[in-house]
Amino acid sequence: MKYNELFNDFKALFPDDIAWFDNECNKKDVSNEDGMHIVFGMVVVPYLLDIAYKSDEKLQLAFDYIEKMEISGNPQIAEVVEFSILENLIGVENDKSNKLLEFMGDETRKAFEDVKKWYKA
Repeated sequence: MKYNELFNDFKALFPDDIAWFDNECNKKDVSNEDGMHIVFGMVVVPYLLDIAYKSDEKLQLAFDYIEKMEISGNPQIAEVVEFSILENLIGVENDKSNKLLEFMGDETRKAFEDVKKWYKA
């Protein structure tokens, strides 16, 4: 798992949605060159919210990849999960947040609970 390839690897999991990703990137004027934090925060998080009630299969695939990022052993990659994905999910309405929690791996769920604690502190 390479930091600069995270978004490309994530998109490759969803070949039927490549046009969605391209449209979202164009609409928000973001690309890999903007960095993984920007792309995951501005494109991947909206994707997760978009598919929340549309496809359990896609959610599972997405969160399996996010779990791999979290446990990669690379702090730079784990920070993308914690600060660009999970932090952006804190303000999501409870029903969607609860739906996403169902698909998070153990380490991602722990990180999400930790991030929420930071906001309460």
